Amino acid sequence: MQPTYLYELVQSFSKQEQREAQKWLASPYHNQRTDLRALFECLLKKPQPPSKAAVWQALFPDTPYNDQQLRLIQSYLYRSLEDFLLHQELDNRPESTRHLLLDAYRQRGLDRHFTKAYRQQQRALEQTPLQHPEHHLALYWQERALFQHQARRERTREHNLQAMEDALTLAFLSMKLRQACWLLAHEAVYKAEYKVALEPLLLELALKPAYTQQPAVAIYLNCYRMLKAPEESAHFEAFRDWLFRIIGHFPVEELRDLFLLGINYCIRQINRTADSYLREALELYKKGLETDLLLENGVLSRFTYNNIAGIALRLQELDWTAHFLETYRPKLAPHQRQAAYSLNAARLAFSRKDYAQAITHLQQADYRDFINNLVARTLLLKCYFELDEYDLLEYHLQTMRSFLRRKRKMSYHQQNYRNIVQLTFRLLRLKPGDKATARTLKAAIENTTPLTERRWLLRALERTQ
Repeated sequence: MQPTYLYELVQSFSKQEQREAQKWLASPYHNQRTDLRALFECLLKKPQPPSKAAVWQALFPDTPYNDQQLRLIQSYLYRSLEDFLLHQELDNRPESTRHLLLDAYRQRGLDRHFTKAYRQQQRALEQTPLQHPEHHLALYWQERALFQHQARRERTREHNLQAMEDALTLAFLSMKLRQACWLLAHEAVYKAEYKVALEPLLLELALKPAYTQQPAVAIYLNCYRMLKAPEESAHFEAFRDWLFRIIGHFPVEELRDLFLLGINYCIRQINRTADSYLREALELYKKGLETDLLLENGVLSRFTYNNIAGIALRLQELDWTAHFLETYRPKLAPHQRQAAYSLNAARLAFSRKDYAQAITHLQQADYRDFINNLVARTLLLKCYFELDEYDLLEYHLQTMRSFLRRKRKMSYHQQNYRNIVQLTFRLLRLKPGDKATARTLKAAIENTTPLTERRWLLRALERTQ
């Protein structure tokens, strides 16, 4: 049976969220229907989406099936769980909702209560280390609530309009710059074209002395300039310096996004043969690991794991790579752990010229992911070449070519690996002492794109001469 929206929602809950949701549904204030609690418990226990009949039987074993009634119960539970999630999000973002209490006191004319709550909120905002765009928006909402409270009571007095204006400008400017960064980052990957409203005015305002040292503005201004003019290394350096300064002052999720923007910029520069950015990328990765910013719910993505190992190996930080692979192996998702570890352990063994050990590692995992499969096949190809196992290499190249032909849709990755196979075939068939053919092959290796194994192929060609 296809999973319903309700089933998928229930199954997404962590153990703690399950307990909290059970309390929510047990509270008469939030829910007075026992069948909603029973349905929630039923769906929690089902490892696979149950049929409607099975759900009805679990809820009402002595009552004939009623599809309309079951649909209504499911709808009520879905809405109740949505309310629960909304309540959870509000609890997790108090800075975004504190002003609503001020509005409630103002509307009731409870001046003493308003003043007490305002002072408490003011202290909380002053003491928080956070300085991200939403912090300034929270300041604006607080000052707006104060203005509305004072304006109702004392229309002729001087108000806090300047404080409102300053907070709103900072919030608007930083949010607009952040949005511009996302647009530029998306353009770089998907070749889309976006227009940033007020772009020249935003940059002019952000460069004024009043804003250049505001973290919420400075980080996104330098990020924007880095993405807009990637050839200007000074913009990246300014972004990196601000990024390290704001750790602990921005929410974890936003910091993670900023780290990934910086890392992706470095990778694009590396792909443009700017190898100097290998060290910059690794330093960003190391800082992200040190602060746990690259982990989501305690899990490290296998893509991040692969990228970190690959960059560290290119920098010949072999001991650090070995430590990293072992330390973060338990942080990988269980179903991806063995394949990711074995692949990278094989890459490390290859870098240490222990080709037999590399082959052993490659044989210890099932590479179901298409790209990882091709990476593993390419590494095996290189091992056979380095071990002078030319018969095995030729057979391996033939099976790799057949594997690529079975994939109907041509992608960047398929073309890259087809190029690797084709050029390795030519390398394998190169006769000793044939200088003219070697020069032609060298030119082909240098000019073929995409080709991720260009450096290795050139070294392998040089070895045959």
